[in-house]
Formats: sequence, C-alpha cells, structure tokens
Amino acid sequence: MPAKLVHHAYGKFDVRLTKVSRHPDRHELKELSVDVQLYGDDFAATYLTGDNSKVVATDSMKNTVYVLAKRHPIDSIDDFGAELVRHFVGTYAQVSSAEVWIKQRAWQRITTNGKPHRHAFVAGSDELRTCSVGYVHGGVTHHAGFENLVVLKTTDSAFTGYVRDEYTTLPETLDRIFATSVKATWTYEPELPADGWNERFTAVRQTMLDVFADHKSLSVQQTLYAMGEAVLDACPHVRLIRIEMPNQHRIPFNFEPLGLKFENDVYVPTEQPYGFIHATITRE
Repeated sequence: MPAKLVHHAYGKFDVRLTKVSRHPDRHELKELSVDVQLYGDDFAATYLTGDNSKVVATDSMKNTVYVLAKRHPIDSIDDFGAELVRHFVGTYAQVSSAEVWIKQRAWQRITTNGKPHRHAFVAGSDELRTCSVGYVHGGVTHHAGFENLVVLKTTDSAFTGYVRDEYTTLPETLDRIFATSVKATWTYEPELPADGWNERFTAVRQTMLDVFADHKSLSVQQTLYAMGEAVLDACPHVRLIRIEMPNQHRIPFNFEPLGLKFENDVYVPTEQPYGFIHATITRE
C-alpha cells in the first residue's frame, strides 16, 4: 500500500537560557525554557528524499534563541515569543508558519536588612509562567498561562450528594481541605497592543486566586468554573481559558486505634491516585 506524508513539522525543544540584565542600581534575572517548531511544505523533501537544501538546522534555531535573547530586553515572554516567530518566518522563505512555547521560572530577590537585594535571588515555588506564540497566515496569535500553581484552603469546601452504590466508600463531608495544583492556559483576543503582557498575565492569575480563596466550594468542578467565569468577566482581553485542577487529597488520620479523636486537625497528604478535573470556558 502506498504511503503518504500528511503532516510534518520539526524544531528545537527545551532551549534553556538564563539572562542577566546588569543595571547600575540592580540586576534583573530571567530564566526560560524555549521550544521552537517550524512548518512549511518545502520541508517535505527531507522526509521523502533526504534532500536537506531547505532545512534550517535545529542547532541554528537554538543559536537564534540565544542571539535574540541577547538583543531583546525580555520584558515579557509573550513579546519575546513574538520576536522569535517573526524572525523565523521573516528570515526563511520556506517557513510558512512558526510556533514557540516558553516557560519562565520564578526568581525572587533575597531580602536583607529589610530591603530587596540588588543581585541575589532565591528560587520561588515550582510555578512556571508559560506562553505560546504562533505566526500563521501573516498574523501573530498569543496564548498564555501558568502551571504548578499549588493552592490550598483549609475550609469552605464540601463534597456531598454524589452517586452512592456498592463501589462507594468515600464519606460525604461539609468541611474538607481543598488543595490542588492549578494549570491554566488562555487565548488572548487578537490584535492586542504589543505592550501590557505582564499586566494582563497578572490580572488573570490574581482573579483566579481571589475566586479560589473566597468561593464556597461544593465541588472542585464548581470552583474551577467559577474561576474561569471570573476571568472572562474581569479580563476582556481573554477569549477562552482552559483550567486543570487535580485534586491533591488530604486524608483525615485515623486516631481511633490510638484512643484519640480526629478533630479536623491532622491529615495525611496523598499524591496518587488523584482526581483530575479540567474544563474549557469561553465567551458565548
């Protein structure tokens, strides 16, 4: 049976870089991981015949990331991503479209003598700020997000009224710990101004945190939807948002064999297995 090449793309992934911007009064630190992927009909030849005459080496893509990182201030990863995709499409005629995905690690200044230090930093949590930028048909598309945002609240979370049958052992509860590691990605409306990416990101993240903290949850699903709905209401620059919230359980410790009573005080954190809840919320 004849074979047919129906889709192809290639690129350089996990290009890691640390950039230090040395100002007279302080140093700025950015640490990124960049994935690059290129598309174009002319690349089919290398798959079908081994003709590499149109191939941009992935090593060249890696070097491009470092060169543009040197030239670009990287005030936001969104703007840096746009700079990269425009470069690849604008430089190589055989590249019809390009995508980049960027993850940014959080670093915070060490506080000494009550003041942020000029050039010393401490690693933040495992939270990563993310973005993806694409250049297709002459236009740039922007998506943003975060992952590994671990949040927990000790009350205002219940879970009752679910299906009970011969397989059910989970007790209902009107008061439980709600812990999760939030991953969110959202799509920006097209043709936004090139600046303001950091402010837009902060607004979405803070809106989600505000809702998580104050929402009286009847289920993870309900709180997830409330968080997404609030983002669309408060952030007009967001067109849709996808949220993942795996349930990081805290199980009450059984004190009965020890002659003591559980009083909503001591729990056992568990990682596996876990409930995985996700949804996409968009404007009507």
